[in-house]
This record gives sequence, structure tokens and C-alpha cells, in this order.
Amino acid sequence: MFCVIAWILAGRSDIIRYLPFLSSQANTSDFPLHYLYGAYQAGDNHSLALLSQRAIAENNAYWLHFAKLAGSPQAQQYFSHLQTSNGRGKASRKALTYAAKRGDIDAQIALYHHWIAKSEPQKAQYWLKIAAQRDPASAVFYAKWLSISGNEYQAIALLEKAEHLGSTHASRLLNMRVEPQTKELREAEFATLKPQRTATHCAQQLQFVASTLQSVLQGEELIEQFKRDHRLQGLPICVNTPIWLAASALTCSDNWQGAGRLGCDVTQLSQSLTRQRFTHVVVLAPVGKANVHNGVMFLDTEDDYNVFVHELAHFAGFVDEYPLSSGLAATICTGSNAPNLLLSNANEQPDVHDWQNQLNGNKLTISQSRTCDNHQAQAYKPSAKMTFMEFYDVPYIPPIYLQAWADRLSKKSLLTPAYINFYQGFDADGNAEQGGYWRSRYQQFLQAD
Repeated sequence: MFCVIAWILAGRSDIIRYLPFLSSQANTSDFPLHYLYGAYQAGDNHSLALLSQRAIAENNAYWLHFAKLAGSPQAQQYFSHLQTSNGRGKASRKALTYAAKRGDIDAQIALYHHWIAKSEPQKAQYWLKIAAQRDPASAVFYAKWLSISGNEYQAIALLEKAEHLGSTHASRLLNMRVEPQTKELREAEFATLKPQRTATHCAQQLQFVASTLQSVLQGEELIEQFKRDHRLQGLPICVNTPIWLAASALTCSDNWQGAGRLGCDVTQLSQSLTRQRFTHVVVLAPVGKANVHNGVMFLDTEDDYNVFVHELAHFAGFVDEYPLSSGLAATICTGSNAPNLLLSNANEQPDVHDWQNQLNGNKLTISQSRTCDNHQAQAYKPSAKMTFMEFYDVPYIPPIYLQAWADRLSKKSLLTPAYINFYQGFDADGNAEQGGYWRSRYQQFLQAD
């Protein structure tokens, strides 16, 4: 038998006369794959397809690998689509592992996806780390793993490797990085700054800021989801490319100033944002409860797109429709101009005249909101259904909410940009120079057409 195989692989010119013999042996022999490969070498391309079909049916790792290297579309598809071993089990893993250990990049990537699907992150990471040495997309994925585990410098180095391998994604991410400022701007320098105004069609212009690769990638995903969200496409909200600060450039806490929620020292962002065109800032930090303070939104790595949209509505003055704490209710429920709530005394109906006018004669439905459950006042909302302001994972935004949202964005006096946060932060530190700069930015915002 081994003599026959050696003869088959001896050379194309000697084999071509024996194609009929090879085809016959492939149909009758106990070792048909050897003969099919020999027929392919003799010039019979149909034999390569047959070889791939038989190898896939038998999960024959050896010949699957050879068929893929020979350019078989079936074998290539096997490796590229066998990411979760749908029903193939151990035989498929054996075939992939055989090829992966011999440097087959598609097999390495397929094993990564397979073990991810099997909730085996350590095994998945093993193959991803190997694939990252040659595959640019895998290098970006593995860089994220490194960032999640706290190895930020290694993550950046691998991202640079991905760029060298040809990853445009890695190049785009690296271009977001901002080097730390070496000095603080002085009063004379502020006079020379000419910050760009927001685009005329942007009532709000969001600037995402992150200090780890993991958070930068999170920001990218949130922005892409926002662009695809048909519910919000009519709102004049623009989003800038994220800014990636050094890991040590932002001080945050999950109990900022004892408030029990995420917060950061926003004055640390001043140097990186002075020449940027923006109105509101979204800070992506490691851990803490999401919230909005004036013109800055704080999100942690666990917050998804639904949380972002909920917090984004707070920028326009929308109030939560779940029960507020007693302290917050004491402020909100004694008088609020929130577009999604009306307040009244218990057992009294609110004045819904403004809401009714927004509907242009269409029927208005109101219902009680739980916002003021910890207060004697009763809150009402213009919707009988549960909305996105009560639970993050409820996608429903009533049309009247969207209309009110757009109306709020058209009135600058009702908006609080992040300039206020910077001004208040520097004023509290006694830094009149930088505080004055951000106060002037706010005045420019109000006066701009």
C-alpha cells in the first residue's frame, strides 16, 4: 500500500496517464482520499472537491488540512464556518486542533470562537493569543482581553502590532490616543484659544472620553448603535470620535464625593478638550452606577446601549419614572419642568394642556408615574405603557417623548453643557483662569445662533 502511495505522489507527468486507474481506486479502495489527492495532483480539479467532501464527512483532519492548502472552497468553508462545532463534537475539534497546531490561522480562529461558545474563556484565549501573532483582527480582540485584565501597556503594544499587520481598526483606535499635557495653560494662552463652535445642526455634540482600550471599544460600539437607532435619528444630536486618555489621566470612584454613584475629576479633562468641538461629555470609567451630572454622563464598562439612551434623555431634562430616593424626590417632586412628568397633589388631576397641544388633537393618555412614590406629590406621565425612563431594558419611547425631546434640544436655555461642570470644578479649586475660560465657553454657547 505504501508503495502505491509513493508512486501516486511521484510526479505529475507519470501520473496523468493513470487518471482512470486513480478514479477507480478512489471508488473501491479502503484509502480513497490518497487516490483522490493523487488525481488532483494529476490535474483533475473535480477530485479535489470529492476529496474535500469525503474528508469533511469523515472529519479527517489530515486530508482536510491538505485540501484547504490546495485551495478547496469546501475545505476553506469548513474551517471558516466551523466556529461553534454545530453538532460535530470531538471529531471536529480534533480536525481543527490538528490544523491549528500546524499554523493554520483559520483553524486557530475557529477554535477561539468554538471555546467562546462553550464558555471556556481560558481555552479560547490560548488560541486567540496564538492567532494574534499573524491575524490583525485577532490581535485587536486579544488586545481588548489584555485591557480587561489590566495589562494596558501590553494591550497598546499589541494594538500597534495589529496596525503593523494591516488593521485599519487598530490604526483608527491608536489615532484616538491623546498624550498627557505637560503643563497647565495660563491666562495669556486662554486668550489665544478659538474653540470651534458646534455644527449648526447639532443641538448637542457628544464627546466620549475613555482611559482604557476596553472603554474605547465600548464607546465605539455605543456610537455605532446610536447611529443605527431609528428611534433617535430625528434628534439633532451629533457624536465625536472618542478621545483615549492615558490610563493614569483620569481619577474616578464608584462612590464619588460620597454620593454612592460613579464620578470622576472632570477638571483633568480640561487640557484635552479645550480645542474640541462639543457640548456634552460621556466619560467611560471602570465601575460605578451610571448617572448624569449637568453636562457630563458617567458610564461604566457594564453599561449597555439601553443605559446610554436612558442617561442621554437626562441631558434633555427627562426624569426617572421609577421611585426616586426620598432626598432626590424632595427636590424633583416639589417642582419640576421635566418634559415627561407633571406633578399634582394627591387625588388631583394635573394640568395636561401643554401635552395635549403637542398631540395636535390626537388623544392623550396619561397614567401615574412611580417617580414620587417617596413623596406626598403624585407624578403623571403621558403614556399608559412602561417607558425607557422606568427600566433600562424597556425600548419603548412614546412619540410624544420624542417630540418633547426635540423641542427641549431647540431651547439652549434649557440645556446644561459640560462647560458648567468644568467651570464649577475649577471654581471650587480656586483656579479663576481656567474657570473663567469655561464660563466664557458657556456664554458663547448661549449666544450662538
